[in-house]
Amino acid sequence: MPLALQRHDYLVQEGARVSDCFMLLEGIVRVFYNKDGNEYNKTFFVPGKFPTALTALISETPSALSFQALTPCELVQFSFLDFKGLFTKHRCWESLLLRVLETEWIKKERHDIRMVTNDALTNYLIFRKEFPDLENLIPQYHIASYLGITPIQLSRIRSQLVKER
Repeated sequence: MPLALQRHDYLVQEGARVSDCFMLLEGIVRVFYNKDGNEYNKTFFVPGKFPTALTALISETPSALSFQALTPCELVQFSFLDFKGLFTKHRCWESLLLRVLETEWIKKERHDIRMVTNDALTNYLIFRKEFPDLENLIPQYHIASYLGITPIQLSRIRSQLVKER
């Protein structure tokens, strides 16, 4: 079923139990966790991706993460149980999900390693390749949080890149 979110609306809030999956058609969704009152961005979802609290769905536990619209969003919402039911009727859905999960797992592992082994400039350049044009659509402090740096550090990196052109 179609679902529309306005900027700053939550798709899923930390602590909520979830039973649905989502496919993002338009907009940008951030995923973050809250520690000691500070928000830390884990990733961003762009159109064509599935901003879904998979760990909470699969483990049937409250979500440890929040999913929030950074721009107006259009999504498709569908029941996880109905989706799982497709697997028994049509094995191709199981193969598709496995491919998606494999791709996302590899992406996550590479991201986690990069974040601790690369410098901030390198991580920023990789971010720009992975999320083209996103830096023009969302506040810079969200990007800084995702990169694990302060907004001031991000501003310095951006200034350095402008000077090098």
